[in-house]
Amino acid sequence: MMLNMRIIPILSDMANADAYIGRLVDIGVTDIVTADSMDGIRDEFAECLSEDGMQRYKRPPESFMEDTALPPEALIPKEIVKYRWDARNVKIAIAGTQRRSGVTVTAFNLAAWLIARGASACYVEANTKQHLNWIVNIYDAEKDGEAYPVGGVDCYFTNELDKDYNFIIYDCGEFKEPTTIFREADIRLLCGSILPHEAKDYLQVLNACKDMDIHKLGLCVPKPLQEFCRESLNKEILIAESSHDLFENNINGHTYLPMVERYTVKGLRNKFD
Repeated sequence: MMLNMRIIPILSDMANADAYIGRLVDIGVTDIVTADSMDGIRDEFAECLSEDGMQRYKRPPESFMEDTALPPEALIPKEIVKYRWDARNVKIAIAGTQRRSGVTVTAFNLAAWLIARGASACYVEANTKQHLNWIVNIYDAEKDGEAYPVGGVDCYFTNELDKDYNFIIYDCGEFKEPTTIFREADIRLLCGSILPHEAKDYLQVLNACKDMDIHKLGLCVPKPLQEFCRESLNKEILIAESSHDLFENNINGHTYLPMVERYTVKGLRNKFD
């Protein structure tokens, strides 16, 4: 008799859980328990053991991606085009509304996206979870000046940069009240889950930041729920594809373009050949 085995890793209260989650998802393991409280663990176990399993970390099939509600610019440009940039040390702060809401991956993806398009960008850790320490160690990054180059991105543990960049990207981690770095940034990006059972966390942080200009990002929302979630929470929220590669440089451009377009020379039409 053949048995269908289901692997359920338990990563509760692990400092480096994000990195392990990415590696597990890459090999097809998507039933993952990460909650810290007994009630949360019990609920996540129940979802993992359900007929369809946990949906949070499952990647959509190709047919789903072809029929998506994302704007056309997120789907059409497959080639990477470089632009001329008029920006010097523009501060971009990225924060999350819940734990494990994709802040670090989004920050690295944005840096990689900008660099691939001709800009200079660096990553600065302002995240109390200190993910950069783990990233630098696992990639055996060697210090170059004050930075640790990882995957083509200069990474800094502090805000003491030793050179100028077009864009400085701050990983602010999760918060309930905006930090000074987030408040003083030139561009602010708030990301997290906007699914009905988690939307209250997103709304709480939005209310705390109501006096700021913020780019809003909802992560990994199934297509049938996208419009419902945006209508019930905030119509300005953009939906992002999931990413499990820190250095993915050609994903979620529809969320990055609106943030940085004003820093291109004469807009996006003026590009390198």
